Amino acid sequence: MDLGEVIIVAPDSVQSGAGHGITVHHPLTVSEVDVSLPTEGHATTLRGLSVDGRPADCVRLAVKALLDEPPDLVLSGINRGSNDGICVFYSGTVAAAAEAAILGLPAVAFSAKAANGEVDFARAARLCRWVLGGLLDIGLRQNELLNVNIPDLHNVAWPIGVQVARQSTAELRDNYRLAKTTTNCRIYEVAGEYELGFDGHDVDSIALAEGYITVTPLRVDMTNHSRLNEWLGRDWPDLPPNE
Repeated sequence: MDLGEVIIVAPDSVQSGAGHGITVHHPLTVSEVDVSLPTEGHATTLRGLSVDGRPADCVRLAVKALLDEPPDLVLSGINRGSNDGICVFYSGTVAAAAEAAILGLPAVAFSAKAANGEVDFARAARLCRWVLGGLLDIGLRQNELLNVNIPDLHNVAWPIGVQVARQSTAELRDNYRLAKTTTNCRIYEVAGEYELGFDGHDVDSIALAEGYITVTPLRVDMTNHSRLNEWLGRDWPDLPPNE
């Protein structure tokens, strides 16, 4: 690979919507698998490690136990489907990159907007590698977390360009359908496709829909610093008696 040695550690099953969870109630099983990658004129086989856990498990286990030394860079994805807006909170792809940032490593999450569930992974991969080259030229810092989304390549012949954009915090609009009722319970399922609301033209969701590749710097520090500063000097009443 042109970036150097690549080590693949991935979940053994689809983890859509897994969010930033880790496995604590049962051991993690790691298996060696061969991953075949189609290249020009022939196939390249890479040896990978499969983990029966979540995306964040894969990164944490790799850094803490599987690798002899920490990697220089962690790449997560390419996810089938975009992870823009508040979807970053639900995304296992972003969670894996965030776990790397927590561990002090630079990390990039890659996702590609899907058309009817399909992604042109070959073209999306070319674009992700191109974006990564630009990011490496700029320079990535330790514990830096970046979220990259590729637009729907079925609707746009090629992206318009790259837009650095803030994360949209608009509401996720989805619906639940009552699928089945039994004596003691009701079963619901998500009905149709979800969509994001609107909270400005300078956000990742809008830029992505317009055909741009979006790059959004994220951080694992979720502290509301302005509110923190307001409350730091607050005088609290006396504690209630310990009865």
